[in-house]
Amino acid sequence: MSEERDERHGRLGRLFAALVGTDAEAAEGAGEDRDQMATTEGADAQVSRLDLDALSQRLASSPNPLHVLRRFVDDVRERTESAGAGAAPSPLETYLAERLQEAGVAGRDEGGAIELRVVRPRTSDLFYLRIDEDELPYSTKLRVLRVEAALNAALLATRALDDPDSASLEDLVRLEARCARSITAQAPLLARRRETPARGEWEVRRTLSEAIESARLPYRLTARFRVNVVGRRAAFEIDLVPPRIWWATTFVDGLGIVSTTSEMRRRAASDYNLRLGVLLAGYALLVAPELDEVWVAGVEDGPVSHACYYSARLTRTQLEGVDLEGPLDVWGLMRAAGATMDERNLSLAPVRQDFSLDDERLCPARRWEPVELSDRELPPTSAHELGAARECDLGIDEAAALRRAADELARGLGGSTEQNVRALLSVSEGAPDDVREAALRCVGELVDGTLEDDPVAILEALVDGGPLERGVERAREAFYARDVEGAERRAREAVSVPDDLGTYADRDGEAWRSFGTYADRVLYNRLVAPAGETCQLAPDAYLEGHLIVSACALARGDTAEALAHARLARELAPLSAQASLHLAQCLEAAGEAREAADELRRLLSLAHDPETIGLGYLRMAQLQWQEGHVLAAQACYQLACARLGAPVLVAGLAVVALIGHVGGASEASLTQEQVERALRAEDIPLAPTEEVGEALLGASRSAVDAELFGVSRDVVRSLCSVMRDDVLYGVLRSLEDEPDR
Repeated sequence: MSEERDERHGRLGRLFAALVGTDAEAAEGAGEDRDQMATTEGADAQVSRLDLDALSQRLASSPNPLHVLRRFVDDVRERTESAGAGAAPSPLETYLAERLQEAGVAGRDEGGAIELRVVRPRTSDLFYLRIDEDELPYSTKLRVLRVEAALNAALLATRALDDPDSASLEDLVRLEARCARSITAQAPLLARRRETPARGEWEVRRTLSEAIESARLPYRLTARFRVNVVGRRAAFEIDLVPPRIWWATTFVDGLGIVSTTSEMRRRAASDYNLRLGVLLAGYALLVAPELDEVWVAGVEDGPVSHACYYSARLTRTQLEGVDLEGPLDVWGLMRAAGATMDERNLSLAPVRQDFSLDDERLCPARRWEPVELSDRELPPTSAHELGAARECDLGIDEAAALRRAADELARGLGGSTEQNVRALLSVSEGAPDDVREAALRCVGELVDGTLEDDPVAILEALVDGGPLERGVERAREAFYARDVEGAERRAREAVSVPDDLGTYADRDGEAWRSFGTYADRVLYNRLVAPAGETCQLAPDAYLEGHLIVSACALARGDTAEALAHARLARELAPLSAQASLHLAQCLEAAGEAREAADELRRLLSLAHDPETIGLGYLRMAQLQWQEGHVLAAQACYQLACARLGAPVLVAGLAVVALIGHVGGASEASLTQEQVERALRAEDIPLAPTEEVGEALLGASRSAVDAELFGVSRDVVRSLCSVMRDDVLYGVLRSLEDEPDR
């Protein structure tokens, strides 16, 4: 018995070593025409061979991949039915064509043609059908998944079999069942790829995301997860494979290939879906020694409902000694773990899910405490990568203390002036200066009747009811109403008091700055701020007020006044795209085109989000064209087109004119190498720069490890914009939203 088990273990180990191996087989007939999807094995044999690499290239380059697959199915059918149609198809070609036919590749699409692209991610090298539509009928989604599974079944066969084109149809169908029953073997094989254990929030999340992207499974693996390293647990919510998309035939010993009944498909899918949970839990516990348990739930989102089919808590103790590479009784393992599941004849039925991914044990609320209100020191490594000695040095919300006071105040407000005054006075006791001043201001307004006894109005007045905020709000309203004179007057009045007092003026190593995102703050800390600087937060309204004054002055032709306020705004918010682009506009209006280009160079050297990069290059394209630098203008315009949507690109007559000039400057687009050469010639940064990417990567790692999730979500999102990496997107999705308080 042990010899039989060893033999089966050896087969499974070899099978999945082939499936997850990094070295793909060399393509057959590499010197032949790559446009062909099949090659002839020999003049005498007259049997073609499936060239999956050629098919993959055709699919990737086609605007209609399903049409390419329909032609493939039709071609195989014609060569099967008629000897005069060409070389007979190999069993692998026949197998793929039959599976594609089952998947409905020739069927009509509900609501028109499906917009999708076929890609081969570097992590798994499997086929992935990326749907480019926000909404799709459920039946169409299932059809796409079946088509994808058919392509991957053929691909996995080429990895697992020594000579897949010589394999019989029975061998290929039998391989499907072997792959499905043995997916848990990938957990230790993937784990062995790692040189060191995954430790800390960032590395554990990145490793789990990488496994989801790297696993080579018969069906698409989609899972959401959470991690709490301090709590020593992780959790996965796994999208299950619906029995409806399971294969319509299977291999049965003694009978050969037979049609599957609905009950057979339910059993096969149920077994496979349970193994998905063991695969992910087993992998997590193998690679992350700081985890003691992993929660798994298998769910299915149908067209009208969400259902859970199993929910389990798998511990390190339970999985120790379990041979994931050998034959595995997954039902027995789940029963022993006390899984919640309704197994009817080895078929799963809906059950109650025992946990939520938003569970406090997975997502501690402390992670979302505002950094602005924290005085905790950061460890040395994090301090370097975040450019901050303390958590508060990462802050961007100067009104954070007011918002916290408003949350406390909301519990004490009522319908009478006396009660509301008492609540405000209570909040002001022992509070920071800005909170105390705002609370006493609201008390005065309640007493003199200028503030209503409405809780919502009182809370708004506490946070945003100061003279500066109210004045800028009135200026904004006038500006939007195209009352330029009124907008400028109100904005000047609003900013005049802090300007006269020098409230937000830099002095003696203390700088006042405004930031729109935590990513901007981190990049300022790392790449802009001089050593030893103390950075204080200026109100957003102060920045907006000066921008309004500048815009109004520019509108009435006073470029000197516009430029003065634009410079102040850009100094106040050095990473603000709005402030930088406006300064460039003012410089150009003042006849300082070269200074305007220098400002755009500075902006692009720090830019990290698509819109800022796109707008920066769009403005730079215009300036380069005016200077006669045609290639640089075209390069900038191409980069802008890659980042911005059509509505932004066609906004403004100047841009429309530029499109005509630059677009006609060359009949063909510049290559990437030509773009980079044109930028270097004019000393224009290629955004996002490597320096920005490295800074965001280090900051993301440190912020996640420090469990500063307000900062983390923003910085990791910016990192994803820069890196465009599926594994990083998985890390971003693993960071929970801010909890309700």
